[in-house]
Amino acid sequence: MARTPFVRIVEVGPRDGLQNIKETVPLEVKVELINRLNEAGTKCMEPTSIVSPKAIPQLRDSQALLSTPSVNNLIQRPNTRYPVLVPNLKGLEIAKRLGVKEVCVFISATEGFSQANINCTVAEGLQRAKEVIEHALRAGIAVRGAVSCIFSDPYDGPTDPAAVLHTVRSLLSYGCYEVLLGDTVGVGCPEDVRRLLSYLKEGGVDIEKLAGHFHDTYGQAVANSWAAYEFGIRTFDSAIAGLGGCPFAPGAKGNVATEDLVYSFHKAGIETGLDLSKLSATGEWISNILKRPNNSRAGQAIAQKNVSSKNTSGIPAKKLQWHFVERSPNLDILRSGVNVKIVLRRPQNGNALTSDMLTQLQSFVQKASSDQSISRIILTAEGKFFCTGMDLSDKVKASAEGQQEKKKSDHAMFTELFETISKAPQVTIAAINGPCYAGGIGLAFSCDIRIAVETASLTLSEVKLGLCPAIISEYLIREWGPSFTREAMLSARAISMTELKSIGAVHVLAKDVADLDSQLDNYLIDLRKAAPEASTLVKRVVSAGWSSPGGQIQRDTIKGVFEGMMKLGSESEVGLGAFRAKKSVDWDTLKENHSKPKL
Repeated sequence: MARTPFVRIVEVGPRDGLQNIKETVPLEVKVELINRLNEAGTKCMEPTSIVSPKAIPQLRDSQALLSTPSVNNLIQRPNTRYPVLVPNLKGLEIAKRLGVKEVCVFISATEGFSQANINCTVAEGLQRAKEVIEHALRAGIAVRGAVSCIFSDPYDGPTDPAAVLHTVRSLLSYGCYEVLLGDTVGVGCPEDVRRLLSYLKEGGVDIEKLAGHFHDTYGQAVANSWAAYEFGIRTFDSAIAGLGGCPFAPGAKGNVATEDLVYSFHKAGIETGLDLSKLSATGEWISNILKRPNNSRAGQAIAQKNVSSKNTSGIPAKKLQWHFVERSPNLDILRSGVNVKIVLRRPQNGNALTSDMLTQLQSFVQKASSDQSISRIILTAEGKFFCTGMDLSDKVKASAEGQQEKKKSDHAMFTELFETISKAPQVTIAAINGPCYAGGIGLAFSCDIRIAVETASLTLSEVKLGLCPAIISEYLIREWGPSFTREAMLSARAISMTELKSIGAVHVLAKDVADLDSQLDNYLIDLRKAAPEASTLVKRVVSAGWSSPGGQIQRDTIKGVFEGMMKLGSESEVGLGAFRAKKSVDWDTLKENHSKPKL
């Protein structure tokens, strides 16, 4: 039959894709997933299901999710459909109270699955659905229907097509505007799809009121979707990265991957309204967050292609060669060309900072700052944590040995270190491999740039202990802004790197620690196009603008920087000369050839 240029994709990843995961997925991750899918163009999405937390523990936060401002705003938009699954009138009343515009009622075509899934017979399930539909329609809430086990039941075996016809007819007659056909255990093939749809059509069902919901247990989900499309279905459920599986259907694999389905339709010239590149990035992101394989082949291929094309500096991307310069019990110093990397190496203690480590860090950063052969200083760490702050056991030990009074105060040591990092003429980069706390947060945000593993987080928990994160506040206010910093300090909540990236406080996210190394190397390679003295001048004018906005210090700094960069013999001579000659400058190589390293 003639193909239409558009299909509607209903994203079920946030609900169907997550419900079978045993480990609790944090609410903020679910919200971020929904927001990312929305940014990729998703207008139809199942956000959650209002069910008993005993039945599906993963969805116990359904009301909190629907109450989240960003999610609630998306639900209220006139051009969106966010059907929330409700099993009964109690669930419907909760959905109404939360401002839900659309619900979904679900029925099994078979008795075995109906008993396992909703603890009732098919007839009882239909009666419950009828009551919900009637009440919802009277309240102005649209209702979508769902029929499970259209081809087979994990308890009863093959499904009688007559049972599917009965449940579909019933839901449509009750007032559902659409009914999805769910191959819950993923055993169907294209011929099964064509045979069932022919049977339903002959039974008087309007094919345009049906949607396809195919699982990929036997790798047939995309083919089944295409067979359904050719028969006239124009709406399909799918889950980002192929997430999913039913808790009441043992062995069932995930849903058809949104990326695979969209790729297939787009290649055929059929529009979905979705951005495949953004979907791919979202699939990679959630797979890494959940520490699960990405089940979308198209998504993986596109993500890999995007990674390969990220380096736009004109210099081939490669892994940098790092060699040891110095090694102490708790710190490593490595070098690659004009780049120096300082690695905290106390993973068994969360890379907590002893007084000796603070002294060594201060010494290393000062030494690197005065070394004109160095363009960048990187701070990173080994193990699970980036840095958990001051090692309090070290303080107790020093006090017991009567040595406390001989050493600088904590305030002086941290203040000097953060100031040395912040005011270093080189570009400073924090490569955050894991969670950080207290002084570890100060280390990261006294730097100019941050590259972080996206699963890492930080917590300003001081207020819980009757304390205030005073020393690091200067750098957090500078990097986060007063409002965000104030709320983070007062709430003592966990803050994700994804959230910090959204406000510009983290600049690059990595999937994991291995990817962090790759992202750091790629970033450093890309910085070869940045002149080192010009980078120092940039730091200077930004610092003046922060400390004295609109003041005399800022004006004097701008004037001094402008005059300095225009002097004879400055980097601008080389840079402008290359520009006129239509050439690019590899500033790292230029510096390596003209500077004698001290470190």
